[in-house]
Amino acid sequence: MPSAVASARRGLLTMAVAAAVSCATKMPPRPAGSATASPDAVATFDQATAHCAGLRTLTMELGLSGKAGDESLRGKVITGLQRGGAARLEGVAPFGAPVFILAARNEQATLLLPREHRVLTSNSVSAVIEHLTGLPLSADDLLLSLSACVGAGEASDGRQWSGEWRAVSAPGGRTVFLRQVSGAWTVAGVDGGGWRADYSQVLNGFPRQVRLRSADGTVDLIASVQQLEVNTSIEAAAFDVAIPAGTAPMTLDELRSVAPLRTP
Repeated sequence: MPSAVASARRGLLTMAVAAAVSCATKMPPRPAGSATASPDAVATFDQATAHCAGLRTLTMELGLSGKAGDESLRGKVITGLQRGGAARLEGVAPFGAPVFILAARNEQATLLLPREHRVLTSNSVSAVIEHLTGLPLSADDLLLSLSACVGAGEASDGRQWSGEWRAVSAPGGRTVFLRQVSGAWTVAGVDGGGWRADYSQVLNGFPRQVRLRSADGTVDLIASVQQLEVNTSIEAAAFDVAIPAGTAPMTLDELRSVAPLRTP
């Protein structure tokens, strides 16, 4: 009989979806050549991120596909994010209990594996997400990256390339790229912080497809955003998770052995 660890490993790797898919191998574009100073890039960025003004919460259903190391990944995650480091992520199974539930406040996460009766507590969201996916994303990183709002209201150092490319610097050593689509400037991608994001299918400023990659290229995920709601109220209880009696604690290192999404 398969061990609980092996069972959880398969569940987290496939997010409870039997068929795995390969990720597109074509890398998203970036501007080529040397940049020059752009006097209007920051203003252009502010206009392109006008949808970010007052952003407090996002709720959505994420359809994930791609790779982490040599492993394929596909599945569905019900997601609720609130500015200030609050998050709830549920890995949906075809039936029965979720594959996992991550609940967080102030960037401190609890991860429950209901099917394995294991729980991880008192770790940062970034550390847990990195162990699950290979991407060091905090709860606020998720909020801003999935909404194409990284650096909104905080941009500096505008520059441009020949052709239809602009870029600005954002806090945390990140670079945000802008590109014209159908005559309008939109946020095309973000580099920095150990991960990269690229955006497509933008509607009212919000991307409906986000490609997330690790800086070293070993993790490459596509998130299809569905049922997006912005600034809806999320009940405070959503950012907590009830731990059933008999649930055994686990460590962050044990989580890596349960769900080694990144190959050694």
